Amino acid sequence: MSAHTSQMDDIRLVAQPSALPVTELFVRLILTDWSLRPMLDEVTAAAKRLVGAVIDAGDPKAPPFVTLRLRLRADVLVVEVDDDVPGLPAPQARPGERVGVDPAPGGGRTTWCELPLPGGMTARQVRLPRRQDRRTLVDEPVSGEPVAADPEVLERLLTRLSGWSGQS
Repeated sequence: MSAHTSQMDDIRLVAQPSALPVTELFVRLILTDWSLRPMLDEVTAAAKRLVGAVIDAGDPKAPPFVTLRLRLRADVLVVEVDDDVPGLPAPQARPGERVGVDPAPGGGRTTWCELPLPGGMTARQVRLPRRQDRRTLVDEPVSGEPVAADPEVLERLLTRLSGWSGQS
């Protein structure tokens, strides 16, 4: 079994309750992208459990940042959460999971949960999307001026996210 990472995606969030629906959306997006939708429920549950522990332990007046990472390695999908909240206990493993906590350089920690890929599949067998060198889907202007976000798109996105967090 190789420790080589075949694919990795991450997102940095503020550890507040609104991070949980974003966590779910991120997991859904990445697993769809990686053609691993059969793992959606178990990966979402693990990610929300790890991010939720940081939210619960953090100070709501000065919430910490948390980085959620999904990684394909060997025959597992690894959910990792980086945080710098002191004193958090290690998570409890659920059936079929391996969990652990590793200290991070410069303080903090990485909490991880390994979930087996379906059907004896290995990370190298996962059908990954073809990614090009292009940095964004938005055409950058030749003038070098920044591209402005469409206010209507941002409004729809914020409305949708607030609806998912139960704050309609």
